[in-house]
Amino acid sequence: MYQYHKDDIMAQAKASTARYNQNKPLGPLDGVPVAIKDEFDVSGYETRGGTLFLNQGKPASKDAFLVKKLKDQGAIIIGKTNMHEIGFGTTTNNPNTHTTRNPYNPNHYCGGSSGGSACVVSSGLCPIAIGCDGGGSIRIPSSFCGIYGLKPTCGRISTTGDYPFGSSVGVAGPMAASVDDLALAYYVMAGKDPEDPKTLFQPSPTLHGIYHTNTLTDLKIGVFSAWNKQVIDPKINFALQTFMNEFKLRGVKFIEIDIPELENARIAHLITITSELCSTMNGYKKNLRLLSPPNKMNVAVYNHISSSDYIKAQRIRTRIMRKVSTIFSGVNGVNLILTPTCAITAPPIYPRALKYGEINPSVTYNGVMYTQLANLIGIPSITVPAGYNDKDLPIGLQFMA
Repeated sequence: MYQYHKDDIMAQAKASTARYNQNKPLGPLDGVPVAIKDEFDVSGYETRGGTLFLNQGKPASKDAFLVKKLKDQGAIIIGKTNMHEIGFGTTTNNPNTHTTRNPYNPNHYCGGSSGGSACVVSSGLCPIAIGCDGGGSIRIPSSFCGIYGLKPTCGRISTTGDYPFGSSVGVAGPMAASVDDLALAYYVMAGKDPEDPKTLFQPSPTLHGIYHTNTLTDLKIGVFSAWNKQVIDPKINFALQTFMNEFKLRGVKFIEIDIPELENARIAHLITITSELCSTMNGYKKNLRLLSPPNKMNVAVYNHISSSDYIKAQRIRTRIMRKVSTIFSGVNGVNLILTPTCAITAPPIYPRALKYGEINPSVTYNGVMYTQLANLIGIPSITVPAGYNDKDLPIGLQFMA
């Protein structure tokens, strides 16, 4: 754990035990340990965002809305998890707070930016952890660490008390060892927050039909084969085909689809998330010298994106929203879109990167190839474990809805 308060954890556990002894648990998560990514406020903890300067010596006075909802159901908050510095990366390489290692092989990354949350679940330290996903930051580490991870619909879970690294693309979500735990955490966290207008347009969360899986004859899944084949590790394609074969046995109908303007979507997302992140960081100009060398360079480079670039990106965003919506709508519409979660499995850690940090465009590009679209257009997306490659590193598959 990146930050933890032993006395507070024990006090929460004793209170939960007392409630059970009185047969009065607060809810389905009473006594369940949950870890929180270090970009959400937890009362008594500093919200550092993986840096050496954000909120140092200034612990939060109240919980983020989603943390309060977890506590209201009895969850035991066991601390803050490490993350890629300011969320600006897909590996959780962080020379300032130490690099989180993959539980399947400590010489490989666990993914990012919610790498610490994926690691504690995959390691068995807790069944549920909370992450945030602006371009794949829940799904990438979940895929690399062999767990389930959900990026909900934009506005599904409150962002009150979440540090605004990517305000229009970032969404909080659960990461879990089982799909049951993932669904339960989602159900508890989701809902309306009067302080977050985006949440007020959502219907109430439901788990209706979660176990209706023996037959899936009414399910239509879209696949864009030309896109799905752009993976680097061939074992990922094998896992995808194996999943499809199993689903066909349960009555699923697969439909070949075409997702337009994927390269435009990639660029629009990159412009959007980096502009929003740099805008936030520019409020800390005196402290930016404390960033690791890669992120100093990232902030310096992406600060040159103009306001007109950002506006063009939003126009592209709106156009792609409309085009993808047609894939889901109508008589021939699909219920889900299936892709690999990432084009790669967990990449290796180079020793010098532990000290100096790392910028690896290939790792970033192949990490977010399939994940960033859902962030750009606001749709929900989940990664599920789907086997291992020849090095026994986990593979994940993604469903978008």
